[in-house]
Amino acid sequence: MTQTAAEADIPTAVIATGGTIAMLADPASGVRRPTLSGATLAAAIRGLEVPLAHFQPYAIGSEDATFAHWLQLAREIAAVADAHAGVVVMHGTDTMEEAAYFMAECLPDAPISFCGAMRPPGTLGYDGGRNLLDAITVARSPLAPRLGTVVVMNHEVLPAWDVIKSDSVALSSFSTRHGTRIATVHDRQLRPLSLPLRFNWLGELPAVLPRADAVAYVRLTGSPGPRRFADAIAGAEGVVVEALGAGSVPAAVRAQLLGAAAQVPVVLSGRALSGPLQDEESYPHAWDDLLGGGVILEKRLDGPRARIRLSLCLALGREYRPLEADLI
Repeated sequence: MTQTAAEADIPTAVIATGGTIAMLADPASGVRRPTLSGATLAAAIRGLEVPLAHFQPYAIGSEDATFAHWLQLAREIAAVADAHAGVVVMHGTDTMEEAAYFMAECLPDAPISFCGAMRPPGTLGYDGGRNLLDAITVARSPLAPRLGTVVVMNHEVLPAWDVIKSDSVALSSFSTRHGTRIATVHDRQLRPLSLPLRFNWLGELPAVLPRADAVAYVRLTGSPGPRRFADAIAGAEGVVVEALGAGSVPAAVRAQLLGAAAQVPVVLSGRALSGPLQDEESYPHAWDDLLGGGVILEKRLDGPRARIRLSLCLALGREYRPLEADLI
Protein backbone atom coordinates (compact mmCIF):
# COMPACT_ATOMS: atom_id res chain seq x y z
CA MET A 1 0.00 0.00 0.00
CA THR A 2 1.36 3.40 -1.00
CA GLN A 3 0.09 6.93 -0.55
CA THR A 4 -1.60 8.79 -3.37
CA ALA A 5 -0.37 12.24 -4.38
CA ALA A 6 -3.28 13.83 -2.53
CA GLU A 7 -2.55 11.83 0.63
CA ALA A 8 1.12 12.82 0.46
CA ASP A 9 0.10 16.49 0.75
CA ILE A 10 -1.80 15.98 4.03
CA PRO A 11 0.33 17.05 7.01
CA THR A 12 1.10 14.83 9.97
CA ALA A 13 0.27 16.34 13.35
CA VAL A 14 3.36 16.54 15.57
CA ILE A 15 2.50 17.24 19.20
CA ALA A 16 5.41 18.20 21.45
CA THR A 17 5.01 17.78 25.21
CA GLY A 18 8.60 18.19 26.41
CA GLY A 19 10.82 15.39 27.65
CA THR A 20 14.49 14.60 27.09
CA ILE A 21 14.05 14.84 23.32
CA ALA A 22 13.59 18.62 23.71
CA MET A 23 15.89 19.38 26.65
CA LEU A 24 18.64 21.98 26.64
CA ALA A 25 20.85 22.97 29.57
CA ASP A 26 19.82 26.17 31.32
CA PRO A 27 22.76 28.62 30.94
CA ALA A 28 22.47 29.80 34.54
CA SER A 29 21.88 26.56 36.46
CA GLY A 30 23.05 23.88 34.03
CA VAL A 31 19.80 21.99 34.66
CA ARG A 32 18.26 20.52 31.50
CA ARG A 33 14.75 21.69 30.71
CA PRO A 34 12.39 20.95 27.78
CA THR A 35 13.02 23.99 25.61
CA LEU A 36 13.03 22.99 21.93
CA SER A 37 9.79 23.03 19.97
CA GLY A 38 8.64 20.27 17.67
CA ALA A 39 9.14 22.53 14.67
CA THR A 40 12.76 23.20 15.67
CA LEU A 41 13.47 19.51 16.17
CA ALA A 42 11.85 18.53 12.87
CA ALA A 43 13.75 21.26 10.99
CA ALA A 44 17.03 19.70 12.09
CA ILE A 45 16.24 16.35 10.41
CA ARG A 46 18.08 16.22 7.12
CA GLY A 47 15.91 15.32 4.14
CA LEU A 48 12.58 15.38 5.99
CA GLU A 49 10.30 16.59 3.22
CA VAL A 50 6.80 15.59 4.40
CA PRO A 51 4.29 18.24 5.52
CA LEU A 52 3.91 18.65 9.26
CA ALA A 53 1.59 20.64 11.51
CA HIS A 54 3.00 21.44 14.94
CA PHE A 55 1.21 21.68 18.28
CA GLN A 56 2.48 22.08 21.86
CA PRO A 57 -0.09 21.85 24.66
CA TYR A 58 2.63 21.90 27.37
CA ALA A 59 6.36 21.33 27.91
CA ILE A 60 7.36 19.29 30.96
CA GLY A 61 9.62 16.50 32.09
CA SER A 62 7.44 13.40 31.87
CA GLU A 63 8.06 12.51 35.51
CA ASP A 64 5.67 15.41 36.24
CA ALA A 65 2.94 14.22 33.85
CA THR A 66 -0.48 13.83 35.45
CA PHE A 67 -3.88 12.55 34.38
CA ALA A 68 -4.73 16.20 33.67
CA HIS A 69 -1.87 16.43 31.16
CA TRP A 70 -2.83 13.17 29.47
CA LEU A 71 -6.51 14.10 29.25
CA GLN A 72 -5.49 17.44 27.72
CA LEU A 73 -3.26 15.59 25.26
CA ALA A 74 -6.03 13.11 24.39
CA ARG A 75 -8.45 15.96 23.70
CA GLU A 76 -5.87 17.68 21.49
CA ILE A 77 -5.33 14.47 19.53
CA ALA A 78 -9.09 13.96 19.16
CA ALA A 79 -9.40 17.48 17.78
CA VAL A 80 -6.67 17.14 15.12
CA ALA A 81 -6.49 13.44 14.19
CA ASP A 82 -9.13 13.37 11.45
CA ALA A 83 -7.58 16.26 9.52
CA HIS A 84 -4.02 14.91 9.54
CA ALA A 85 -2.05 11.95 8.23
CA GLY A 86 -1.49 10.37 11.62
CA VAL A 87 -0.37 11.89 14.90
CA VAL A 88 3.13 11.90 16.40
CA VAL A 89 3.56 12.67 20.10
CA MET A 90 6.97 13.61 21.46
CA HIS A 91 6.99 12.61 25.12
CA GLY A 92 9.47 12.03 27.90
CA THR A 93 10.46 8.40 28.31
CA ASP A 94 9.93 8.11 32.09
CA THR A 95 6.15 7.80 31.69
CA MET A 96 5.84 7.30 27.94
CA GLU A 97 4.45 3.78 28.27
CA GLU A 98 1.68 5.03 30.57
CA ALA A 99 0.85 8.04 28.40
CA ALA A 100 0.66 5.85 25.29
CA TYR A 101 -1.62 3.40 27.08
CA PHE A 102 -3.90 6.24 28.25
CA MET A 103 -4.28 7.35 24.60
CA ALA A 104 -4.92 3.79 23.41
CA GLU A 105 -7.72 3.35 25.94
CA CYS A 106 -9.44 6.65 25.13
CA LEU A 107 -8.74 6.94 21.38
CA PRO A 108 -8.37 3.41 20.00
CA ASP A 109 -9.13 4.40 16.40
CA ALA A 110 -6.56 7.20 16.14
CA PRO A 111 -3.15 6.33 14.60
CA ILE A 112 -0.76 7.70 17.24
CA SER A 113 3.02 7.23 17.27
CA PHE A 114 4.86 8.17 20.46
CA CYS A 115 8.57 8.91 20.37
CA GLY A 116 11.20 10.45 22.61
CA ALA A 117 14.91 10.31 23.30
CA MET A 118 17.15 8.54 25.75
CA ARG A 119 19.84 11.20 25.36
CA PRO A 120 19.30 14.96 25.20
CA PRO A 121 20.16 17.21 22.24
CA GLY A 122 23.83 18.08 21.89
CA THR A 123 25.09 14.95 23.66
CA LEU A 124 26.97 12.11 22.05
CA GLY A 125 24.55 9.65 20.47
CA TYR A 126 21.48 11.91 20.57
CA ASP A 127 18.67 9.71 19.28
CA GLY A 128 15.76 12.14 19.22
CA GLY A 129 15.98 13.09 15.55
CA ARG A 130 16.06 9.50 14.35
CA ASN A 131 13.17 8.49 16.63
CA LEU A 132 11.10 11.46 15.46
CA LEU A 133 11.77 10.60 11.82
CA ASP A 134 10.80 6.97 12.40
CA ALA A 135 7.61 7.99 14.25
CA ILE A 136 6.60 10.25 11.37
CA THR A 137 7.23 7.35 8.97
CA VAL A 138 4.96 5.08 11.03
CA ALA A 139 2.23 7.73 11.43
CA ARG A 140 2.12 8.34 7.66
CA SER A 141 2.05 4.66 6.73
CA PRO A 142 -1.21 3.33 5.25
CA LEU A 143 -0.96 0.62 7.93
CA ALA A 144 -1.03 3.16 10.78
CA PRO A 145 -4.81 3.00 11.38
CA ARG A 146 -4.50 -0.74 12.03
CA LEU A 147 -1.69 -0.24 14.54
CA GLY A 148 -3.47 2.24 16.80
CA THR A 149 -1.22 3.74 19.48
CA VAL A 150 2.41 2.63 19.39
CA VAL A 151 5.79 3.65 20.79
CA VAL A 152 8.52 4.13 18.18
CA MET A 153 12.02 4.01 19.67
CA ASN A 154 15.35 2.68 18.42
CA HIS A 155 13.86 1.60 15.04
CA GLU A 156 11.19 -0.55 16.76
CA VAL A 157 7.41 -0.20 16.78
CA LEU A 158 5.95 -1.44 20.07
CA PRO A 159 2.29 -1.72 21.15
CA ALA A 160 1.00 0.65 23.81
CA TRP A 161 -0.56 -2.16 25.87
CA ASP A 162 2.74 -4.04 26.28
CA VAL A 163 5.67 -1.64 25.93
CA ILE A 164 8.00 -1.07 28.90
CA LYS A 165 11.08 1.00 29.61
CA SER A 166 13.43 -1.79 30.62
CA ASP A 167 16.70 0.14 30.99
CA SER A 168 17.28 3.55 32.51
CA VAL A 169 19.78 4.88 29.94
CA ALA A 170 20.28 2.49 26.99
CA LEU A 171 19.19 3.53 23.50
CA SER A 172 17.52 0.12 23.30
CA SER A 173 15.65 0.74 26.54
CA PHE A 174 12.16 0.14 25.18
CA SER A 175 10.98 -3.42 24.77
CA THR A 176 7.81 -5.42 25.45
CA ARG A 177 6.73 -7.62 28.34
CA HIS A 178 5.57 -10.39 26.03
CA GLY A 179 7.98 -9.93 23.12
CA THR A 180 5.34 -8.62 20.73
CA ARG A 181 7.13 -6.21 18.43
CA ILE A 182 4.73 -5.00 15.76
CA ALA A 183 7.29 -3.73 13.25
CA THR A 184 10.65 -2.09 12.67
CA VAL A 185 11.52 1.05 10.72
CA HIS A 186 14.49 1.13 8.34
CA ASP A 187 15.30 3.33 5.35
CA ARG A 188 12.10 5.29 6.06
CA GLN A 189 10.00 2.19 5.53
CA LEU A 190 7.69 0.47 7.98
CA ARG A 191 8.45 -3.25 8.04
CA PRO A 192 5.65 -5.24 9.73
CA LEU A 193 6.67 -8.24 11.86
CA SER A 194 3.46 -9.40 13.53
CA LEU A 195 -0.29 -9.03 13.31
CA PRO A 196 -1.73 -6.23 15.46
CA LEU A 197 -4.45 -7.20 17.92
CA ARG A 198 -7.93 -5.79 18.47
CA PHE A 199 -8.70 -5.04 22.12
CA ASN A 200 -11.79 -4.22 24.18
CA TRP A 201 -10.58 -0.66 24.71
CA LEU A 202 -12.75 1.69 26.72
CA GLY A 203 -12.91 3.91 23.65
CA GLU A 204 -14.20 7.01 25.42
CA LEU A 205 -12.77 10.27 26.70
CA PRO A 206 -13.96 10.98 30.26
CA ALA A 207 -15.82 14.24 30.73
CA VAL A 208 -14.35 14.54 34.22
CA LEU A 209 -10.72 14.27 35.18
CA PRO A 210 -9.68 10.87 36.63
CA ARG A 211 -8.55 11.38 40.22
CA ALA A 212 -4.92 10.51 40.86
CA ASP A 213 -5.76 9.43 44.43
CA ALA A 214 -8.79 7.31 43.53
CA VAL A 215 -6.91 4.05 42.94
CA ALA A 216 -4.49 2.53 45.44
CA TYR A 217 -1.63 0.69 43.72
CA VAL A 218 0.37 -1.85 45.75
CA ARG A 219 3.19 -4.13 44.61
CA LEU A 220 3.44 -7.24 46.77
CA THR A 221 6.73 -8.56 48.16
CA GLY A 222 7.73 -11.41 50.38
CA SER A 223 6.85 -10.90 54.04
CA PRO A 224 4.33 -8.09 53.45
CA GLY A 225 3.26 -5.99 56.41
CA PRO A 226 -0.50 -6.40 57.01
CA ARG A 227 -0.86 -3.01 58.69
CA ARG A 228 1.06 -1.20 55.98
CA PHE A 229 -0.97 -2.99 53.30
CA ALA A 230 -4.23 -2.02 55.01
CA ASP A 231 -3.06 1.59 55.32
CA ALA A 232 -2.12 1.67 51.60
CA ILE A 233 -5.60 0.67 50.40
CA ALA A 234 -7.69 2.44 53.04
CA GLY A 235 -10.19 4.93 51.61
CA ALA A 236 -9.45 4.07 47.97
CA GLU A 237 -12.24 3.99 45.37
CA GLY A 238 -10.44 1.11 43.67
CA VAL A 239 -7.37 -1.05 44.28
CA VAL A 240 -4.72 -2.52 41.96
CA VAL A 241 -2.38 -5.12 43.47
CA GLU A 242 0.61 -6.62 41.65
CA ALA A 243 0.76 -10.22 42.82
CA LEU A 244 3.73 -12.53 43.19
CA GLY A 245 4.58 -15.26 40.68
CA ALA A 246 1.53 -16.55 38.84
CA GLY A 247 -0.83 -14.45 40.93
CA SER A 248 0.07 -15.51 44.46
CA VAL A 249 -1.24 -13.40 47.33
CA PRO A 250 0.40 -14.03 50.73
CA ALA A 251 -1.87 -15.18 53.52
CA ALA A 252 -0.74 -12.20 55.60
CA VAL A 253 -2.69 -9.75 53.40
CA ARG A 254 -5.31 -12.00 51.79
CA ALA A 255 -8.07 -11.09 54.23
CA GLN A 256 -7.45 -7.36 53.71
CA LEU A 257 -7.58 -7.83 49.94
CA LEU A 258 -10.88 -9.69 50.13
CA GLY A 259 -12.26 -7.11 52.55
CA ALA A 260 -11.47 -4.34 50.06
CA ALA A 261 -13.04 -6.34 47.21
CA ALA A 262 -16.32 -6.40 49.10
CA GLN A 263 -16.39 -2.60 49.01
CA VAL A 264 -14.62 -1.37 45.84
CA PRO A 265 -13.22 -2.78 42.57
CA VAL A 266 -10.02 -4.72 43.27
CA VAL A 267 -7.81 -5.73 40.32
CA LEU A 268 -5.05 -8.31 40.67
CA SER A 269 -2.27 -8.07 38.08
CA GLY A 270 1.12 -9.77 37.86
CA ARG A 271 4.55 -8.63 38.99
CA ALA A 272 6.33 -11.02 36.61
CA LEU A 273 7.31 -9.65 33.21
CA SER A 274 5.36 -12.33 31.32
CA GLY A 275 3.44 -15.54 31.77
CA PRO A 276 -0.05 -16.39 32.99
CA LEU A 277 -1.51 -14.78 36.09
CA GLN A 278 -3.65 -17.82 36.91
CA ASP A 279 -2.19 -21.34 36.59
CA GLU A 280 -4.96 -23.75 37.47
CA GLU A 281 -3.11 -26.78 36.10
CA SER A 282 -0.28 -26.44 38.61
CA TYR A 283 -2.22 -24.73 41.41
CA PRO A 284 -5.87 -25.85 41.18
CA HIS A 285 -8.41 -23.78 43.12
CA ALA A 286 -5.72 -21.37 44.38
CA TRP A 287 -7.84 -18.40 43.27
CA ASP A 288 -11.28 -19.69 44.24
CA ASP A 289 -11.64 -17.44 47.28
CA LEU A 290 -10.36 -14.39 45.40
CA LEU A 291 -12.67 -14.89 42.44
CA GLY A 292 -15.56 -15.69 44.77
CA GLY A 293 -14.83 -12.52 46.70
CA GLY A 294 -15.03 -10.33 43.61
CA VAL A 295 -11.33 -9.83 42.90
CA ILE A 296 -10.76 -9.17 39.16
CA LEU A 297 -7.84 -11.00 37.54
CA GLU A 298 -6.08 -8.82 34.96
CA LYS A 299 -4.10 -11.34 32.93
CA ARG A 300 -2.63 -9.02 30.30
CA LEU A 301 -1.80 -5.63 31.83
CA ASP A 302 0.90 -4.76 34.33
CA GLY A 303 0.08 -2.78 37.46
CA PRO A 304 0.61 0.78 36.16
CA ARG A 305 -1.62 0.16 33.14
CA ALA A 306 -4.27 -1.60 35.24
CA ARG A 307 -4.27 1.51 37.45
CA ILE A 308 -4.87 3.72 34.41
CA ARG A 309 -7.67 1.49 33.15
CA LEU A 310 -9.36 1.37 36.55
CA SER A 311 -8.96 5.15 37.03
CA LEU A 312 -10.61 5.75 33.66
CA CYS A 313 -13.39 3.29 34.48
CA LEU A 314 -14.13 5.14 37.71
CA ALA A 315 -14.16 8.50 35.90
CA LEU A 316 -16.47 7.08 33.23
CA GLY A 317 -18.73 5.32 35.72
CA ARG A 318 -18.06 1.97 34.07
CA GLU A 319 -17.34 -1.51 35.38
CA TYR A 320 -13.74 -2.71 35.09
CA ARG A 321 -13.33 -5.54 32.61
CA PRO A 322 -9.91 -7.13 32.02
CA LEU A 323 -8.19 -6.26 28.76
CA GLU A 324 -8.91 -8.94 26.15
CA ALA A 325 -7.77 -9.28 22.55
CA ASP A 326 -8.68 -10.86 19.23
CA LEU A 327 -6.81 -11.06 15.95
CA ILE A 328 -7.68 -8.27 13.54
